[in-house]
Amino acid sequence: MELKRLIAEDSKSALQNVRTTYGEHALIVSTNKIGTKTEVICAVDLQPDNATFEEDLATVAPTAASKEQKAPFSASLSTVIDNKPAASDPGLANLVATIQQELLELRESVAAHVDANPHELQPQTADDTAASLCARALRQQYGSLRTKPMSEQRSWEGAQLFIGRPGVGKTTCIENLLATTQNAGDSEKPFALIAFSSDETNSDNALEHWLKLAKISQRYAMPCAQAVGIANLQRLVTQLGQQHTVLIDTCAEQLSDIQELTGSVQATVHCCIGADFSPQAVNSYQAADTTLLQSTIITRTDLADDISPLINALSQAQAQIIAVSNNMTSASGAE
Repeated sequence: MELKRLIAEDSKSALQNVRTTYGEHALIVSTNKIGTKTEVICAVDLQPDNATFEEDLATVAPTAASKEQKAPFSASLSTVIDNKPAASDPGLANLVATIQQELLELRESVAAHVDANPHELQPQTADDTAASLCARALRQQYGSLRTKPMSEQRSWEGAQLFIGRPGVGKTTCIENLLATTQNAGDSEKPFALIAFSSDETNSDNALEHWLKLAKISQRYAMPCAQAVGIANLQRLVTQLGQQHTVLIDTCAEQLSDIQELTGSVQATVHCCIGADFSPQAVNSYQAADTTLLQSTIITRTDLADDISPLINALSQAQAQIIAVSNNMTSASGAE
């Protein structure tokens, strides 16, 4: 005989469970109340009469498995599928068969996926993971900012200095900011524009640059000045900055000129990079000044088919995207 222990809600349910599980010939040894439940000890003809008492594992809390008993999930899954437990209830047997079939299909699906994608099992290095997370964060910044007008992407109060290579779209960026600010209402301070050139050697380029900005200032009815040389720029920023938000459009073509400029003028510096530009542009700015890319504005977004190479280069340089200049104006040409 073998002793079995069952627990049920009441005595009637406990006795019924004994008959259902072990048959009509099971011998009731004792019944006891355990809290609000009923415990039944019964004897069944499954082992010799001298067998030791063994609790039914189905009626007690499971114990922690030893290290030798622990097995990978795949091994446990195979055991569940291959071992078909006997069930006296037909409905329960059908349910077990259904679960076994679904587990088998799941195992086959996982095995097929692993075979088709073996690279997913290769461990990534810490550097690869960090680079991937940084690129993902920059991509999210770019996507979030691109849906907002420039006036809402950040605070533009104070003096703002826009740098970048010729043709990157600095002038268009400034006009986009003015257009969205006008649509949103007046800012705390009116805007003033400054066209900066480092010297008079390229007077034709500097004049053309200033005329473009002057047309924009006329369109939005705001003051516009030309500054030649850093000393003249500092003086104008001090004068206009008392009552205006100053936007400085630069005509500096050499990285050495840009580095000297950003270290001398009291203004927030923004590095404009075209979405369609080569990632090598990022490397050149980083080599000139590691802090330039901490305030990056992405321009020419309508001309880029795939921005992923630029995003990856910016992530390697630990850059921060603070604004995206969408082409919201009809301006033709940009500095």
